[in-house]
Amino acid sequence: MASVGFPFVMVLILAVSGILSSKPPKSRVVKCAVCRSLVSEVHAAIDEVDPRKKIDVGSYRIGADGKQKLSSVKYAGSELHMMEVMENVCENMKDYAQARHKETGKLEAMKLVVNGAMNPRFNEYEMVQDPDLNKGLQFHCESIVEEFEDEVVAYFKKHSEVELRDSQEQFCGELTGICGGVRDEL
Repeated sequence: MASVGFPFVMVLILAVSGILSSKPPKSRVVKCAVCRSLVSEVHAAIDEVDPRKKIDVGSYRIGADGKQKLSSVKYAGSELHMMEVMENVCENMKDYAQARHKETGKLEAMKLVVNGAMNPRFNEYEMVQDPDLNKGLQFHCESIVEEFEDEVVAYFKKHSEVELRDSQEQFCGELTGICGGVRDEL
């Protein structure tokens, strides 16, 4: 049996590892889909608030005139509102499942029930079997919130009125890099 040279083995290992590493691992694809759904949930939470609702913000310091310096801001998308949303937003991932769009092949975390009824877009998707029974969706959501909570609060405080798709691209792609370089294949 002929011996194979060390340089040949190293080149072969590097080539195989390069092929394997060019495709993102499944968890990165799922995490990207969860990030998009997280942004969607935050948008929904902002849309649910009466746009006329205001809160007072400012300093607790009392000025020389004996008064606090407070200003009134919209509650929807405010720092206080975003902190409250972040406390429970990942619980909503229990209502989601992994699904692949039939036409585009794009993996999404799809909300199963919308406004008390089956998602009207359900027939556009094929459900993806998940051995973890979609518990990974909540796990990924919690890890995103834990790692990027300050960024979520700051982003939506400033961009609460940006369109959903734009927010998903800006937050999940540009700001956090969660979807950067991720293709939607499993």
